[in-house]
Amino acid sequence: MFRQSVIGLAFLALATPAAAQDEGSPHEVRTTKFTITNVDASKSFYEDLIGLKEVNRFETTGLVEPFMAFDEQGGRIGLLAFTEHENIEKTPLPVSVVSVSDLDPVLARFEAANHPYQEYSAEMTGSVRLAIARDPSGNAIEIVERDGPGRVSGARLIVDDRAEVEEFFVRVFGIDPGRRIQTDGFDEVFFDFDGGMYLALYQPMDAVKAAFPRSDQPVVAIYTRDFDGVLERVKAGGLRVREFGTGMFLADDPSGNVVEVVRLAIQ
Repeated sequence: MFRQSVIGLAFLALATPAAAQDEGSPHEVRTTKFTITNVDASKSFYEDLIGLKEVNRFETTGLVEPFMAFDEQGGRIGLLAFTEHENIEKTPLPVSVVSVSDLDPVLARFEAANHPYQEYSAEMTGSVRLAIARDPSGNAIEIVERDGPGRVSGARLIVDDRAEVEEFFVRVFGIDPGRRIQTDGFDEVFFDFDGGMYLALYQPMDAVKAAFPRSDQPVVAIYTRDFDGVLERVKAGGLRVREFGTGMFLADDPSGNVVEVVRLAIQ
């Protein structure tokens, strides 16, 4: 079942992301996030096996967050290492997507490290060659072979009602959905924000896969020049909001995924 679900993702989810549909949009998807249990082990996985590097780090009481990327200008993966680890089951579905120009060296490093992965050919996916692996904390990562420099391509939110969560993002961020695919196994839609990273909403038709425990921490960070407007629209929807000063807040989507919203200076 997991194998079939992963193959289904590739038919459209991994197509080359379209350019941001709204030129001059005030919102940018910059970071896909998840919690980890060990900074050193996680960094080793992303650096030594996939080829990312640490480009920045945020530290505060009880939290260390290295930001991993291929370069300082591209999308990032934020590794949330809290002193008090959350103890929840991770979804087997990939929640972050990275692309590399040649998958073979990556897979050779996985083989040398005896790190398990699943490989899918372009014939199997109907689109692109890819591999799925879990990091040391159990987060599933999708690694896609695509022309061009390596990059963190997108964030995927696993939802239990795609239409309901889609309406939330349309209402709150004023952005229309783009590419969409529906099969007997899943329903997925993509938002192409400014900033180069896409945000995908993925509803597996298997209710068990959709109903995994949600983290209380953010899974994607969206930076916006319409911070106050976004906050007002989120509050109007009645879902949980946690504010941190005047520059950042966390909001739940209707499926319980936590979205981090950060204020961008108006230029």
